[in-house]
Amino acid sequence: MKKIVITGGVGAGKSEVLSVLSKEYNCKVVRADDVAKDLMKPGEKCYSDIVKEFRSVNLFPDDLSEDSNSNYPPFDKDKLSILIFSDDNNRKRLNAIVHPAVKEYILEDVRLEEETGKYDYYFLETALAIEEKYNELFDETWYIYADEEVRRERLMNNRGYSSEKVDEIFASQLSDEEFRRFATKIIDNSTSLRGQDLRNYRSTPCGDGHKTSSRSEVLGPKAWVTC
Repeated sequence: MKKIVITGGVGAGKSEVLSVLSKEYNCKVVRADDVAKDLMKPGEKCYSDIVKEFRSVNLFPDDLSEDSNSNYPPFDKDKLSILIFSDDNNRKRLNAIVHPAVKEYILEDVRLEEETGKYDYYFLETALAIEEKYNELFDETWYIYADEEVRRERLMNNRGYSSEKVDEIFASQLSDEEFRRFATKIIDNSTSLRGQDLRNYRSTPCGDGHKTSSRSEVLGPKAWVTC
């Protein structure tokens, strides 16, 4: 089973690439953000540690429903977002709890899937492939690239983010140059990969992750993993 980590800045279209891959390959697709959300639910591995670490902060919904467990309410997504992106120290404190737990879960999941032999490929999507050193643990690192203005437009139009929130998120992530330095393949997703555009993306050949190909290669997604 070949292990490939998919990374890139927010709004680059990593989920779109995964959607295409999941249809074309016998593969398992795991999103680190989804794992983190599950581990932060009441009763899961990270929940009590976050409550203790941020006990002076109200991270819960203001209007809890009557049928919710008042002793173990879920975290409010918007409040968590504000906590992370408005204060770098808070972000580091939360990450110190969540990221090791996510990594432990993913590596165990990889081990189990390698034992079963069910899949040919294991794709992990995470914006933190470099910071968490998944690039050293997986066979390949794919960087999904999109122009910054394209990413900004996607986030503001599709997610309703303000320009200020987009700036905060961009500032918290690696630069384009840093992603490229560690990538074994770069896929340009500045335009949609769906339909006709799927045949006209630019990618680096395997083993050359330092610059993007200067020409558009007429290749479908089957060529992405032929190395």
